[in-house]
Amino acid sequence: MIKFFRKIRQKMLSENKFRKYLIYAIGEIILVVIGILIALQINTWNENEKSNEIRDNNYTQLLEDLKTDKEYIESIIKEYNTNIILYKEYLKSYKTPNLTLNDVMDNQNQLDFSVTTIRFQNGTISSLENTGEIKLIPSDLRKKLTDFKRNQEFATETNNDGNKFFFDRMEIAGITGSQPDFQNRIRNQPLLKEELGIKDNLPKIIGSIEISMLYKNFTERETVYNLEKLLNNIKEITELIKREQNK
Repeated sequence: MIKFFRKIRQKMLSENKFRKYLIYAIGEIILVVIGILIALQINTWNENEKSNEIRDNNYTQLLEDLKTDKEYIESIIKEYNTNIILYKEYLKSYKTPNLTLNDVMDNQNQLDFSVTTIRFQNGTISSLENTGEIKLIPSDLRKKLTDFKRNQEFATETNNDGNKFFFDRMEIAGITGSQPDFQNRIRNQPLLKEELGIKDNLPKIIGSIEISMLYKNFTERETVYNLEKLLNNIKEITELIKREQNK
């Protein structure tokens, strides 16, 4: 009988010891899991902080680029609007009766024959696309930036294609002596004009300049329209970035 109770007692002690060990093991496992979760949380927090820092730096650089582009676009619009007005005044000159070829040539020489090659500050957007960091930016803002860059490229292509056509036409016209600077240089050189056949070439010169300036005016008006759209893009993007910065 005594042996029986001893066996029961030993069994209870063994079961109690196992229970304590099991509780201890479970406690260790829980501590390990908690440690892993804390480590993952810290790592996630660090990654988020790093992403936020990168995003904030990109926002700052984007705002600087947009500011530079805004000032640049406004200067181009001002320049082109001046040329557009000048061309309108030139067209009005034809209301004067009995114009001679020399009169028309003199009026044409008052036009602006210079052209502008457009270049934008889209380096930050391109960098974001190449590095993949653009994914850190909210989708609505990301789409605005992508569309903005596409609009920049379209405005640049439209303007530069127009410039090329203008240069091609002026090159043809220049062979006949139509460059304004050259005309001014030989203004007091009647013998040279005669030897070059400038007088005989005047109809061709005037016609060449007409079509050149017509297309230049069209290009400038189209570019102004595209640039004004870009200014609206800049305003919208700037507001979105500042909204994100204030979150």
